[in-house]
Amino acid sequence: MKIGFVVSFFDFRNDVRRVIAEVAEKHEVVIFGRPENREEILRHLPKGIEFRLINERKNSVWNRLWIKLYILFKRIPESRHNFFLMELFKASITPDPAVRKKNYDIIEWIRRLPKVLSYDAYLKGLNYQKGTDLTHIDQFVCFTAIADDFLMARLLREKKPVKVYVYSWDHACKHVCFSERAQYLCWNERIAEDVMQLQHIPASQVKVVGASQFAYINEFRQVQTSLLRTYPFKYIYMGCAIGVVDLVKEEVEIAISVAQVLAKNRPDLKLVVRPYPVQSNWELYHSLRNLPNVVMDDGFRTLDLSVKDSHILEKFEKMAHAEAFFHLGTTMGLEACFTDTPSFIIDYGYKTKEGLSLYSFIHQYQNDRHLIDIAPQNAVRSEAHLAEIVKDLDHATYRLLNEKVQAQYQIKSFRKFSEDLLAT
Repeated sequence: MKIGFVVSFFDFRNDVRRVIAEVAEKHEVVIFGRPENREEILRHLPKGIEFRLINERKNSVWNRLWIKLYILFKRIPESRHNFFLMELFKASITPDPAVRKKNYDIIEWIRRLPKVLSYDAYLKGLNYQKGTDLTHIDQFVCFTAIADDFLMARLLREKKPVKVYVYSWDHACKHVCFSERAQYLCWNERIAEDVMQLQHIPASQVKVVGASQFAYINEFRQVQTSLLRTYPFKYIYMGCAIGVVDLVKEEVEIAISVAQVLAKNRPDLKLVVRPYPVQSNWELYHSLRNLPNVVMDDGFRTLDLSVKDSHILEKFEKMAHAEAFFHLGTTMGLEACFTDTPSFIIDYGYKTKEGLSLYSFIHQYQNDRHLIDIAPQNAVRSEAHLAEIVKDLDHATYRLLNEKVQAQYQIKSFRKFSEDLLAT
């Protein structure tokens, strides 16, 4: 078969590149990408794989009007909180103050206006160029969020076989790009339920295939005993996960709080802090470097958003050897559950519960549903609570989350995942 992969964030998603390379071992592969992503795709394009540019966007008067109408009247996920948090984040990183204010105003209009236009209705109303070479492709695999709505409109209108892999555990609760005419492949049964309940996709269109990024857990388990320990001392590992500059400052304040609690209650432990890879300005973490019991784990940055596979395995080694893993809402908090290290989400230190706040980030839908609700004892409510926890990290109750998470997932190799991705 010839498989067409429609990609975005190609540099950041190491696991997607690995999956595509596995598929290319047995099938012909074509990668489709937008013109603005051409250089990053070509920089990481696996050998022997064809690249085709997406050329569907049509800048017509109708399309411009239709897009504006959809922005204002689109149906959003049942998890409204996550959707608006994502919209506020996108608006906040707009460099032009005037444009940023306009985007905030649009968000307020979206809150008030009726939600009458589905993603399917939007796609059906788009006019596209038919400028992308789709010849000889037997199956199309897209990843959320959808790289190009115009291409998606064409694929569905021409009744091409389209599968959409729900790339992350938070995509069903924050994106709108879910069509009843495509098949959706998810990490596990609970995330499949999210797709059905939050996006109203029929159960017949939703399947479970596993998590591509968890294939690195499989690889880590294969080599775990041969990996050298990075840090010779005992430590708590903390993974940062925030891209909004103002919230990063609050995240750093929380990290300082954790370091201070450790210094007072567990002086035998250091705090190892891993910066958020997508955060471009790591100088925001500078104040942490001055603390005597803090070590920065920042040796994995490359020229772009890609991370070497060896650094990913090293990340798991660091999690596995930690006395505990702490975070404010990141996939690493879920990944840590596949080791014997207890994983805790920090749920204090916020100044407000409204808008684009630390509280909103911590209490995103996926964090509440897939972590806090199933193990509330692993949610750290205050500095005093943190002190209690770090004094008794070996208590069995803190590892119940690990057991529950591990029971929900099937960890697969990249080869097995790739085979199932095409067969499901």
